[in-house]
Amino acid sequence: MGQFHFAVPSESTQLLKQTLWKDAYICGIEGVPWECKNTVSKGVLSIARPVQTSGKLYLTCPTKGLGYRTLSTCSLMPTETPHPLFLELARGSCYRARVQSSNWQRAGLALSDRFDELLQRGTSQFLDASEARDDPDRCAQSALQAIATLEQAIADLGESFAAQSIAYRIQREPQIGTLLAGSLVPPAPTRSMLSSRFESAFNAAAVRANWGHIESDAGRFDFDTCDRSIHWCAERGLRVIAGPLIDFRAKMMPPWMYLIEDNFESFVQSATQYVERTVQRYRGSIHLWNCVSGLNTPGPIKMDDEQVMRLAVAVLQTVRRADPNTPAIVSFDQPFGEYLARYRDAISPLHFADALARSGLGMAGVGLDVRLNYTSDATLPRSSVDFGQMIDRWGTLGLPMLVQLTVPGGSGEDEKALVRDKTLTASENKQEMSANQLRIAGPLIRTLLAKHMVHGIVWDGWADNEPHVQSHSGVIDAVGTPRPLLDYLERLRKDFLT
Repeated sequence: MGQFHFAVPSESTQLLKQTLWKDAYICGIEGVPWECKNTVSKGVLSIARPVQTSGKLYLTCPTKGLGYRTLSTCSLMPTETPHPLFLELARGSCYRARVQSSNWQRAGLALSDRFDELLQRGTSQFLDASEARDDPDRCAQSALQAIATLEQAIADLGESFAAQSIAYRIQREPQIGTLLAGSLVPPAPTRSMLSSRFESAFNAAAVRANWGHIESDAGRFDFDTCDRSIHWCAERGLRVIAGPLIDFRAKMMPPWMYLIEDNFESFVQSATQYVERTVQRYRGSIHLWNCVSGLNTPGPIKMDDEQVMRLAVAVLQTVRRADPNTPAIVSFDQPFGEYLARYRDAISPLHFADALARSGLGMAGVGLDVRLNYTSDATLPRSSVDFGQMIDRWGTLGLPMLVQLTVPGGSGEDEKALVRDKTLTASENKQEMSANQLRIAGPLIRTLLAKHMVHGIVWDGWADNEPHVQSHSGVIDAVGTPRPLLDYLERLRKDFLT
C-alpha cells in the first residue's frame, strides 16, 4: 500500500479548520482519482491508497481573494518523511501557471501585463518558501502568499484565454450559436413576476420533466405542471431541453421506489414505461432529450456496473425508439471524478461515457453536471483553467457537450429546494454570497463559450422563491430579488448569443 504524508503547520488555525481534509485525494497521470483513505493526526495529513506509485495531491481550501479553490501538487513519491504541505501546493500552482501559460503563448495567446507581474511575484514568493524549508512556520507563510498570488495569475490566464477565444469565434460567427438555458421545475416560471427576464437571459429552457414528480404515485402520471411550462416556452419561441427524465438522486426519484429497489428487472420496466409515456406525450415539442443523469455516481439503489449500463442503454433505447428524430443525450455527475476517491466500486465518468458512445445507440452528445460550492455530491471548486482542461479531456470523445452549472448564491435553509445540500461558504453575508455566485460562475461560463465542442450551457436554477432543484441556486433569491448573475446573463445573451 502506498502512503503519502504531508506536514501540516500549526499556524493559520482558521485556514486549517476550513480546509476540506476528508475530500483530499491522490490522482495519477491519467487524471483519474484513486480510492484513498485520509487521516489528519498530530500535524500530519496521511493518505493511503492500494498501489505504491507516484501521484498528485488534490486538496480544497480557502484561497485569499478567490474563495475555495482545489489546489494540486506536482507528482510526488510515497515516502515516510512528510512533505511540507503548503510548499508542495505552492510548487504545484507555480508549475501549472508556468506550463499552461507557456503552452498557450506558443499557440498564439497574448498574456496580460498583470499575469506577468503576478507570475514573477508568485515565483519569488515560492522561492522564499523553498529557502525557508527548515523553518516550517515561515515556509508555510511564504508558501500561502505564493499560492494566493499564483492562483490569481492562473485566474487572469483563464480570463485571457476566454476573452481571446470568444473574440476569435465572433470573427467567424457574429453571434455564437451556443444554447444558454435556464433550468425550470414545473410550473415555473409561469408564476414569477420576473418571468419576462427569463427570455432576455436565456435562449432555451431545460424543463425538469422528472420521474419523481410526474409519477409520484406508482402507475399514476401527472403531466399538468410540465404541460404548462413547455407551453409557456413554446409561446415565447424558446428551444426546450427536456430532463433529465431520470435524475438518479434520492430526492429526485419516486417516493415509492423502495417497493421495487430489490428487483432490478421491475425497476428497469418502471423506468422505461415512464420514459416512453413522457417522450410520446411531448414528441415534437422538444428539441433535445436529456435522458438520464447521475448513473455514474452511487445512487439510492445499489447496482453493479453491468446493471448501470443496462439501465442507461434501456432508457436511451426507449427515447430513441419513441422519438427517433430528436437528439438524445446522457448526463454524468461530477465529471472530474472526485467520488472515485471514496467509493471502491464507482464507475469512472469518462470511461462510462466512452462505453455508451461506442455502443452504437445513437447518443447525440454528453451532458456534464457541475455543482460547485456544495458540501456533498458536488464538484470541488476549480479554476477556469482546470475547468477548461476537463472540458478538453471530455472533448476527446468527439461528441457535442451540454454542461449544466450550479453555484449557490445564498446559504442556510432553503425550503423550496428539492435537494437541500448545504452550501460551502466562509461567509454568511447575503450580498457577498450573491456576488460570489457571479464571481465563481462568470469565468466558467466564459470558458464554456470559448469551447466550440460545448453546444449548450444550462444554469440549474431560475428563482429561489419557486420550486427549484439545488438549494440557493436561483438567479432570483428567495424574496424575489434578482441576483447579479441574472444581469450578467442578460448582457451575455445580448452581446454574443442568438
